[in-house]
Order: sequence, then structure tokens, then C-alpha cells
Amino acid sequence: VKCITAIALLLCMHAAAAAEVQSVAVSREGDRYHVDLRARLDAPTEQAYAVFSDYRNLPAINPAVRSATVLGVNADGTTRLATEVHLCAAFFCRELKQVQDMHRIHEGDALGLNADVLPQLSDLRYGHAEWRMRPCAGGTCLHFSAELEPDFWVPPVIGPWLIQRKMRGEARQTAEGIEKVANEQARQKPKTD
Repeated sequence: VKCITAIALLLCMHAAAAAEVQSVAVSREGDRYHVDLRARLDAPTEQAYAVFSDYRNLPAINPAVRSATVLGVNADGTTRLATEVHLCAAFFCRELKQVQDMHRIHEGDALGLNADVLPQLSDLRYGHAEWRMRPCAGGTCLHFSAELEPDFWVPPVIGPWLIQRKMRGEARQTAEGIEKVANEQARQKPKTD
């Protein structure tokens, strides 16, 4: 969620996780990176959404997220969220700070979040991410898309390749983390009959 939260949400497969990543595409146009992930989670949609939209869960969903702090709720109902994400790909490491407005979305049977990065408070010149979860095949179909533009130096030649590779891995890890935490929380709930 992480925009790179969702975005670093952005953004490694765990042997215990059953998330089925159907596709991950990462591309670059100029200084902007695009990521699109589609996955099927073996967890109920409402549980997966509840886990993901409770921002305190972000470090458990993806260990690259070092902190997630709610700064407040805006008059329009969006939540302002500050995150710190530690990203390393080969020799290139970066602590990424971002502040983003998180918008809850309910579209038909889809639950989701949109994240808009506030560049003046972040290490990104631009960032927008969308998460959509909907019931499918007894679980949850997840669609994540994001567009990011870093506001820091990226090593030429190999840098874009490393960022694309890391974004692909982070997107997978986040999908698997949502499933894992949702299923752990479901197992911990007391059964009522």
C-alpha cells in the first residue's frame, strides 16, 4: 500500500503463501514507472480488504514497510498516511518516505483504495495507485495498478531495471502478505455457533 506502500506499494514468494499471482507487468516511460498486478488470494474479500485498509497491518503485510502512521482524516473522508519503506535491489538501497491521501472505494462488488502521493511531503514527484478486491472462485481477485515517478537519483542503465525488478517483487510480496495476514486473523477469531 502502499502506494509504494501501495506503491512500493510497491512494491520473494513465501512457500506458505497460496496467493496465485496471475500477472505482473512493470514498464517505464521516461521517469515514470507503471506496475500492474493481478492475483487471486485464498482469503474472503471482506477479510482481505479489512486487513489491507487497516494501515497498522502494512508492516506485517510487507516487511519493507518500516512504519505507517495515520496523520489524520481529511474533511472529505480520506485518510492521510505517512509511510517509510526500505527498498534494496542489488547495491541500490533507499529509504523512501511518502505521504499520501488514501481514498476508500466501493464499486459494485469491488472494495478498494486509491492512493495519491503528496509530492511536497514525499520522495516521489508523482504517485497514484489503485487497489481493487472482488469475490472470485471462493477467494478474492486483486487488481493493483500504480504509476510512480521517483524524486531521487536513479543510477543510469541498471537503475531502471533494478527498480522494475523490485517493484515486481514488492507487488507479489504485498499480495501474498494480504492473504497471509487475512487468514491468520480469521483463524484467531473466536468461533460463534
